[in-house]
Amino acid sequence: MAPALSDFQPQPAPQTTAVAQTAIGDGLVKEAQAFADELAAWRHDLHQTPELGNNLPQTSAYIQARLDEMDIPYAVLVDGSCVVGLIGAGAVAAAQGNGTCTDEQAGTVIMLRGDMDGLPVAEESGEPFASTNGCMHACGHDMHATALLGAARLLKGREAELVDANATVKLLFQPGEETFEGARAAIADGLLQNPRPQAAFAMHVNSQSPLGLVLYGSPALSGVFGFRITLQGKGGHGSSPEICIDPITAGVHVHLALQELISREVPAAKEVALTVGKFAGGQAANVIPDTCVLEGTLRGFDVELMAHLKERIAEVVNGVAATYRTPATIETLSDVPPLVLDDDMTQASLGYVGAVLPKAAFLPLFHAMASEDFALISSEVPSAYFTVGAAVTDTDEHFAQHHPKARFNDAELPLGAAAYAAVALGYLGDHR
Repeated sequence: MAPALSDFQPQPAPQTTAVAQTAIGDGLVKEAQAFADELAAWRHDLHQTPELGNNLPQTSAYIQARLDEMDIPYAVLVDGSCVVGLIGAGAVAAAQGNGTCTDEQAGTVIMLRGDMDGLPVAEESGEPFASTNGCMHACGHDMHATALLGAARLLKGREAELVDANATVKLLFQPGEETFEGARAAIADGLLQNPRPQAAFAMHVNSQSPLGLVLYGSPALSGVFGFRITLQGKGGHGSSPEICIDPITAGVHVHLALQELISREVPAAKEVALTVGKFAGGQAANVIPDTCVLEGTLRGFDVELMAHLKERIAEVVNGVAATYRTPATIETLSDVPPLVLDDDMTQASLGYVGAVLPKAAFLPLFHAMASEDFALISSEVPSAYFTVGAAVTDTDEHFAQHHPKARFNDAELPLGAAAYAAVALGYLGDHR
């Protein structure tokens, strides 16, 4: 169904409860603005040293140092690259025990997530703090980590109130979002225990949306199945293909057959995308190689259809491979469900953000074929997730995320910090 015309008009945020409004107060933005320069400095530091995947030693150390300065206890997961802080009743219990706390000691718990990994993109933004290590925070994860640090400072200043309310904020500084490895690894390391959150919230900046624009919806992002197909042939001289088995020929036919899955086996009304983004085989024009490798992604919102297509990919690949005498292996590179969000948590969070950012504009248009491993958290814990505008204002040319020239506006940082804190305080106020 096509969106209604009203969907394209800014919507007011739902009215939050009086209890939540009292818990949030009216000073979060002003307080965050008072240390906006420090937020920008933190962000620039993180931006200059981007790291990839689940291997974030410098980034993790930087986050830990800032939490140490705020006297916020934390644990490290995923071989030290994931940092999980506690503020409130759970932090007090952890300090008195062995560094962790029980669900009972923590009381009501909400988790705020900020991812912090970069991309293998050589930066061309022109920023004075641009990275020079061949990687880049081209998706704005440095913004997320910094805003969450800002929220941590705001919430730490209200810790006594949280303790009195028997409430805890869990801070997740997550690696490996871009590779869809981080959330799964953190969960395996006990992220959702000691204490278990009753709700979770995350935001993602948008380099092409103006400050103050908030997009929401569900399902917000597609599920993704990432795969690698290796075709085994028999190499030899290009002059004698008849005594070789050419895996490149097989790879071409595999690629075409996979595309036909979408055009002939997926209903036209379904949103599905299958992309082969890597096709590698051979080193020289006159040599038939031994192997050919294809890597790609399948994305969609219908879980049952995605499961069916995964089976069909295997059948098609093995069938084509057999035809061309090239045994095939299929490896799973990623497997993340659609980002489905909780309606009640979403509506409540819209109210909390609207209470602290009354000039923000809200649009129910967040629905895209990109993917996000926060879905692994939202499938376990009632969650909300928004995209927020962070476009720079000194240019008419705004580049999309993942582009080497992408830029983000430091002015979003205090707003993001206040929004994170407002969601935590509002939720905990409503769930005493």
